[in-house]
Amino acid sequence: MSIGAPRRVGIAGLLGLLAGAIVLMPAPGNPGALRLAGVGLLWWYAALAAPLAAVLLVIVVRRASPETGTGAGGSAALAAWTSPVVLALVAARVFSGAPEAPTIALAILVAPLIALLCPATDAAQRPNRVAALGISAGVGLVLWANLLLLADVAELLGLPRWATSIVAASVALLAVALLRGDPAVEAGPRLFQAGLRSPGLWLLYVSGLGFVALVTVVAVALAASPWGAWKDVASRPALTFGARNPWVTEGRRLAAPTTLEFTEAHRVTALSPATYRVLEPGRFREWRLRAGESLSLRAGDHLVIAAGARLMFEAGKRVPGAAASGATWADPPERSGLSTVVHALGAALTLVGGAVALVVPERALTIRGVSTGSGLVLAFVLGALCLGVYGAYSAPGLSIGAPALAAVFGVPDAVVPGRAGSALVVLSAVVLLLLLSATVLALRGVLGRAWGEASTGDPTVAFLVVAASIGSLWPGDASRALLAGLGLTASAAVAPRVAGDSPQARLAGSLVGVIAFAGLSVLGPRLPAWADVAWTYPALAAAPLAWVVVRAETVRRARRALQ
Repeated sequence: MSIGAPRRVGIAGLLGLLAGAIVLMPAPGNPGALRLAGVGLLWWYAALAAPLAAVLLVIVVRRASPETGTGAGGSAALAAWTSPVVLALVAARVFSGAPEAPTIALAILVAPLIALLCPATDAAQRPNRVAALGISAGVGLVLWANLLLLADVAELLGLPRWATSIVAASVALLAVALLRGDPAVEAGPRLFQAGLRSPGLWLLYVSGLGFVALVTVVAVALAASPWGAWKDVASRPALTFGARNPWVTEGRRLAAPTTLEFTEAHRVTALSPATYRVLEPGRFREWRLRAGESLSLRAGDHLVIAAGARLMFEAGKRVPGAAASGATWADPPERSGLSTVVHALGAALTLVGGAVALVVPERALTIRGVSTGSGLVLAFVLGALCLGVYGAYSAPGLSIGAPALAAVFGVPDAVVPGRAGSALVVLSAVVLLLLLSATVLALRGVLGRAWGEASTGDPTVAFLVVAASIGSLWPGDASRALLAGLGLTASAAVAPRVAGDSPQARLAGSLVGVIAFAGLSVLGPRLPAWADVAWTYPALAAAPLAWVVVRAETVRRARRALQ
């Protein structure tokens, strides 16, 4: 893959910014935990300094590139990246205080910017059949992850999964059938022309505006800035149920079977008949509680409850399963460990490789297109970061009995009560459906380019949407499905394309990348504990292996040609 000198400098700079976050994690003396204006240095770097520097770098590099851009509306390709599940991944990691949360947030912002600096593909760089199959399977996994997320969110609101899957799939298929764009449009303002050529761009604009508005309403309702909320959470001696927490005021229903570990005495009140099983040190107890009855628990008890039970917790008590304190949430002690750093590296490689495979503008972007696209990505990622911080600040128990990625979208409803909260639920649903539609349109183009025919994208994406809809009828881990899809595309298509230009060598690399990825995904649970990163992020091993095979095959063919 030939890349001009300015673009190479830009890509190296973006990778350097991402590497800075990873290096800060194990740095001696833990400088990332140092507080600047009350906020950790690593968070300032990953959430503000590095993102702004990345956006400016992309704009400067594009301005210095000799290529002439023609794709003013090409930033619609970013919709393949800014899907609901990607934003939920950022918010959920921040909400839970995951050790690698800052790095993942920065990687999700930097990854599509790297893709924007890659040259537009042409017929000579088209993926081989194995890579095309890998891209198609990866796209299917990404669609499945998004539909799993939407079904989980709807289930938390009391809606049936099957109805949500049908509605979401229908909206996506309708967008594919109706929104095709008109490349022959020549009249009107440039923005209007770009929108007609690329309807997905308008969906991206509208959904982005709605998402930012959603986060803004939450900020206004809480009367707290994101950094102020972060400082408040980080200074708490314990993450507890507030007096206005939904688990305290009205109780909530568990969407999935749950095991809760209590670190202090607690009283749980049943709001619906259910069986409560308590595992104590040395013995096991079981009760069938009716609505209104309570159960006293002690420190060290584990409470096992089936899905569907509705219960209430005590105000002022620690949230089961949450970080031990605000300081632990802000700067987990395990962040500097080798295992965490390797996991962060695996996540970064998977995200960057997946973005390069999926964010493929049809034409070289203009300065305006690059600036608009970079600004959109920045707004989406910062909005997701703020949503996660506000969730930890106002409702730290939302993830109890709920998928972590879906729980963060319950923050607006938990913060704003009454009819206004119901209106925000509707707005959230509309934003998610618009984002999904924009993503499906962008992925249609990815499939068409992978197979070499634009007409191939429609039936293929329709088949994948239907298959993903059927798969979402059963609960699953949306984040794992997303990372599997991105990792597969990185291993099958991106690593071989970066390694060399020989079609035969790329084919060999794609075969090895797909086989290695599949093998690690299947055999991962049998690996020893120290190698679990190879199961969580198979691309960490499969993509470099594919790269090595392509380079070795290229060298072998070059030597044979010289003989």
